Amino acid sequence: MVFKNRMEMKTKICVYVALAAILTVTAVTRVLTAAPDAQAVEIARGMMQAMGGESAWKQARYVRFDFRLTVRGQVKLARAHLWDKQTGRYRLEDRSAPGQVVVMLFNISGQQGTTYVNGKKLEGPAAATALKGACRAYRTDIDWLALPWDWLAPGVHLKYVGEKSLQEQTFDLVEVTVDRPAGAPATRYSSYVSRRSHLLEHCSVGADTSLWDWQYATAGGIQLAADHTNTQRRSSISMGNVRVLDKVDDAFLTDPEHRLAMLK
Repeated sequence: MVFKNRMEMKTKICVYVALAAILTVTAVTRVLTAAPDAQAVEIARGMMQAMGGESAWKQARYVRFDFRLTVRGQVKLARAHLWDKQTGRYRLEDRSAPGQVVVMLFNISGQQGTTYVNGKKLEGPAAATALKGACRAYRTDIDWLALPWDWLAPGVHLKYVGEKSLQEQTFDLVEVTVDRPAGAPATRYSSYVSRRSHLLEHCSVGADTSLWDWQYATAGGIQLAADHTNTQRRSSISMGNVRVLDKVDDAFLTDPEHRLAMLK
C-alpha cells in the first residue's frame, strides 16, 4: 500500500512537471510570436518616410561615416567606416589607441575577414578576437548612424510607451530593443520621435536615463545621423562627413594600405 501511494505521488509530480514545462514553452512561444506593436510600426514607417523613404535606403550602395566618441573633452573612440550595403563587405579603421592603426576588412554576413595592426596581418586567436571586436563595433556604430532605418528589421523589437512632452514638444516614446548575436545582451533604446518632424530626436540607452540629442545630415537623398550630444554626460558622438556613394574604388575594401581619408 505504501509503495502504491509513493508511485501515485511520483506520477502526479511527473504530470505537474510536464504541465509546467508545456505552459512555459507556450508562454515563451506567445512572446516570440506576438504581433508587432501596430502603433510603433506606424511611427516607424512615418519616420522612415520623413527620412527619404524605405526604398531609397534599401537601394543605397556605399555608406561612409565615422564614429568619434568624446567624453569631457577627451577622445575615447575614433573609428572610420566604409560599408557596401549591397554585398555586406566592410572596412573598419580604428585609431582609438595612440600610435596604432587597426584595419579590418570583413563581410558582415559571414563574419569572415582579416585584421592588420600597423600594417601587420594578425593570425590565429588574435585574428579571431579582432574580428569579433570588429563585428561588435560595426553593430554599435551602425545603430548610432542608422537606427531609425532598422526599426522594422529582424531582431528589432518595438514597444509603444506613450506620449511624452519634452522641451516644449510632443514626442512619441518607443522602446526599441535590438537583439545581439552569440548570447550577448540586447541593447534597449528609449526613443523620442517628434510629432512635428517625425524624426528620432532624442534617445537614452539601457538603464541610463540621460538623453542623447540626434542631428541629421542628408546624403544620397536620405537622412542619416550626423552628430549626437549628451549634455548631462558631457559627451558627444560625431559621425563625421556622412556620405552615400554610388561608386568606390574596390581597393578600399580589399587593400589594407588604402586609407579612408583618401576616399573622395
